[in-house]
Amino acid sequence: MNKMKLAFAALAALIGVGAAYATKIKPDVRAENHYWITIGGTTVLYGTTAQAELNCPGSGITCLKALDNPNLVATRTN
Repeated sequence: MNKMKLAFAALAALIGVGAAYATKIKPDVRAENHYWITIGGTTVLYGTTAQAELNCPGSGITCLKALDNPNLVATRTN
């Protein structure tokens, strides 16, 4: 009986730690600073996504890409 209580207590502790980790707040990738490059590979600025969108040279579908995250792009809307 004691082994079963211990097993349930350990399981409850494991679930509690897992739930605490799962609900941890993850930072917004758009709020972090990145090196922004043009399609040609020239570094334009170091800043947030909002700053990159403001400093987007020209207009187009994609005008700047984050160097450290290829899925993060900045576009200029006219």
